[in-house]
Amino acid sequence: MAGLTKGTIVDVRKSREVRIPDEFYNSPIYKDVKAAICIYFERTGELRLIPMTKDSGARVRLEVEKVNPALMQTMTHLFKEQDLKVLYTTGFCFEQNRCIYEVYFATDGIREKAQRIREIIESIPGLYESEFEILELDSSG
Repeated sequence: MAGLTKGTIVDVRKSREVRIPDEFYNSPIYKDVKAAICIYFERTGELRLIPMTKDSGARVRLEVEKVNPALMQTMTHLFKEQDLKVLYTTGFCFEQNRCIYEVYFATDGIREKAQRIREIIESIPGLYESEFEILELDSSG
């Protein structure tokens, strides 16, 4: 009987590489996958591996006055305008008027889109700080 998931245990101390199960490669759902993004959560030590059909992406971290509908509308507009596929988002408010919003997304040709993405991010009302980190497939492996 087929399960819903496939699990493996790996010795992360012996090898820094994790083998992806053959079932992943044999699945028609993932036939267009080009790469995967690996997200490391510093507070919990958790790792997430998210398949993507694009060749590059980015991490955007915003420190804003508050996460509100205007912020979400601006980000939604950005995602649609620049053909960005959202892979993961998180956010929290650590003071009454200070919140962190972070998003990872995939896209093709991130370097050509970077300037416009930065312009839209800088136009966000109530923005204190922003980070924009380009993520690309490691050509060495």
